[in-house]
Amino acid sequence: MELYVSGAPPAALPEHGDKHEADKTPWWETPYGRWRLTAELDAMHRFPDFRLAQDGDGHLGWIGWIESSLEGGDRYLVRVMYPSGFPDSPPVVVIDEPAFEGAVPHLLDQKRPCLYRAVHGPRNGYDPARTTAATFVAWTALWVNAYEAWRRTGQWPGRSE
Repeated sequence: MELYVSGAPPAALPEHGDKHEADKTPWWETPYGRWRLTAELDAMHRFPDFRLAQDGDGHLGWIGWIESSLEGGDRYLVRVMYPSGFPDSPPVVVIDEPAFEGAVPHLLDQKRPCLYRAVHGPRNGYDPARTTAATFVAWTALWVNAYEAWRRTGQWPGRSE
């Protein structure tokens, strides 16, 4: 089932809080959530191959394809799912296709790319006030290209810490 939201964001930013967790109202149905979802939709216009959908558990997220920019690279089916505690908790990225085999650097649970180091703070990772699903799609595209380079050379590009 796809969910579409229309309308302009409110003139003033609604108060953000965890009330939706307590009453089980989906985050996107709260005043702040409606405003935030509008911002998320706007940011995701940069990725027309992704669509907004709900999974069987009622979680909202994006699904689409990322293609490696390296010649002969693969296509990757990616889900960016919002947790019920969004935006306090970051979206979760899962690469559903193709399946990864063996030990892959910077890959968690054989499906989740490690995209940032949260210990470095909001300027080096997820910032609930600024980071959108579009950011996660862009980070995943970078990860895909790094993975493809690693497959070919055995070296993960960039600096390692």
